[in-house]
Amino acid sequence: MKFRLEWLATYLDGAPPEAAELRRRLTEVGFIVEGVDGAGASATLEVELTANRPDAMNHRGLGREAAVALGRAFRDPQLGLGVPEGETPAASLASVTIEEPELCSRYSARVLEGISVRPASAAVQERLAALGMGPISAPVDATNHVLWDIGQPLHAFDLDTLAKGPDGRPAIVVRRARPGEKLVTLDGVERELSPAHLVIADAEKPVALAGVMGGLHTAIGPSTRRVLLESAHFHPPAVRSTARAFGMHTDASHRFERGCDPEATVEGLDRAARLILADCGGTAARGVVDVVARKVEPRTVPLRLSRIPAFLGMEVPLSRTLAILGALGLSADRDGDLLRVRVPTARVDLELEVDLIEEVVRHVGYARLPEALPRAYNPTFVDELLEREERSRDLLAGLGLTEAQTYSFVSAAENAPFEPVAPGAPALVENPLGEPYTTLRATPVVGLLRSARHNVRRGLLDVALFEAGRSFGMAGGRPVEGRRVAALLHGRRDVHWSTPGSAVDFFDGSGIVEALYRGLGAPPARFVPADLPFLAPGRSARVVTAEGRDGGWVGVLSSAVASAWDLTDPVVLDLDLSALRPAPRPETVVPPPRLPGSDVDLTVTHRLGRPWADLLAAVRREAPAELLAVTARYRFSGTGVPEDYVKTTLSLRFGSAERSLSREEVNSWRDAAARRLLGLGETRVDGIAEG
Repeated sequence: MKFRLEWLATYLDGAPPEAAELRRRLTEVGFIVEGVDGAGASATLEVELTANRPDAMNHRGLGREAAVALGRAFRDPQLGLGVPEGETPAASLASVTIEEPELCSRYSARVLEGISVRPASAAVQERLAALGMGPISAPVDATNHVLWDIGQPLHAFDLDTLAKGPDGRPAIVVRRARPGEKLVTLDGVERELSPAHLVIADAEKPVALAGVMGGLHTAIGPSTRRVLLESAHFHPPAVRSTARAFGMHTDASHRFERGCDPEATVEGLDRAARLILADCGGTAARGVVDVVARKVEPRTVPLRLSRIPAFLGMEVPLSRTLAILGALGLSADRDGDLLRVRVPTARVDLELEVDLIEEVVRHVGYARLPEALPRAYNPTFVDELLEREERSRDLLAGLGLTEAQTYSFVSAAENAPFEPVAPGAPALVENPLGEPYTTLRATPVVGLLRSARHNVRRGLLDVALFEAGRSFGMAGGRPVEGRRVAALLHGRRDVHWSTPGSAVDFFDGSGIVEALYRGLGAPPARFVPADLPFLAPGRSARVVTAEGRDGGWVGVLSSAVASAWDLTDPVVLDLDLSALRPAPRPETVVPPPRLPGSDVDLTVTHRLGRPWADLLAAVRREAPAELLAVTARYRFSGTGVPEDYVKTTLSLRFGSAERSLSREEVNSWRDAAARRLLGLGETRVDGIAEG
């Protein structure tokens, strides 16, 4: 944003500063001067301004910052100047009504009569030209000058073109547009309006887009003799919404979108009126039509003096703190360690204590901050879900999966198969960018499928991805988010140059679930057959926690859904982190056993559809206390195994903390477990005769 040095200097006590010195000091206090064009008082500075500082997007605002940075007094030579007025009251010449007080808190208007439209003065034209604007006419140039002078956008209407209300006065109405209304703006474009747009209307029709641009048919022209000057305060989101809807961006909308000063409306009118009367003659009607629909009060922000050194790591004298705050236009009352700082309405960026500390350190100097490492900090609050999410990332990465971060926005078609597992009805985006961004995903698996397809289409068939993210739905008319961890496997596992590897299957997915539960310290989950339409029957399961809660799902994607993604039998899983409850941390340490245990294997041939839970229950039923663990080691189907059957090798671990176990008793316990497995029916155990 451009600023003229001569203009800035009018707000500084003393002679205009050197451009190089002003550039250095403004940059040091946070206003980066990217370049200087010209020399001396006529130099133009290109300043980078952040969006939260609309108060500095004008010469007076930046001049105040320059005064503090240079250690000079700030002055405003026009402060308190009036406007020569005639006898006719302004309120008898125009009326103002605000129908949307939440969108327009204040609307002020002045009426000028008997003017002759002429060019603006050379001084005004020179200033605007330095900022890249060509001259139009004295009334229009005056409104532009005020915008760049104090940051208050104005608009000038030809009063005689405004339709009159029932009382015979030209009317101004701040309202929403009505369906079917149209407006030709100053750029000559006809805009179709809707109730989503805030407009300035006369008694019959819209005459301006509020805070964005005026209308062509009420603009100032060579024949204009009476002018109504507008100065208002609009709700930033309302202006932003209208400007974006029409793809417009103006100097006025740029400031209104970020927040203007509601206390500057009348001052802006007075400054513009003085310029217009000086260039065009005429008379200002007596008074201002000033309608305040909603009073915007200045904020009071508490600042603890003890917090300043604690936050900065260095002491700042109280006198220096108060001097900086005062020079920036803030006032403070002290109550012991507390300062109650009154923030002017122009400073929309100052809301918190740290904002005030930043104001102090900016002008003390960032270079004076001590170079010291921060003290160790041990947070007193831990978000358990976040901790669980971070731990899940570590565990999955340790299992060899690669983390992916995918969009939450998906297409309705991509989301549709997974709607049965969404936390409610589909969450649709009201203003989507277009396909495929119309819907918030029901599960992070959708994003993983996108990533897998991208890789497979490029020849990388072996994929192992995970994502810790969100699922979305609508319940009771409100959006609902779920904290999930999802994974996808495709192709082969255990790929190495020395071995071909083997295709991933359901057990790889269920193994990941078990590893996560074990790694997070949660009791083991149960797997029950799933009836989800997007998963392959017989190769999928619901995950049920030890407390009986729904913990998620795992399985091979159905062939119909998989083919739609150009994938072959991908294994997917989605776990609810909020349902995964880790057991309390142990308060004692259990030493490893002194006496060795004994491991024995049982290989069982059983039907493919028999649940693992049946095998586990049979082994544990009537087992001695010395049976410590039962795990599955191998699974085989193919040559030598009947069709629809599979061989599963179970590993049984026996042990005792009190004595060594004999081989005879371990073998007897093994054989007893084998007989219980045979009792399930349609099973065989290698090495154990039936009957």
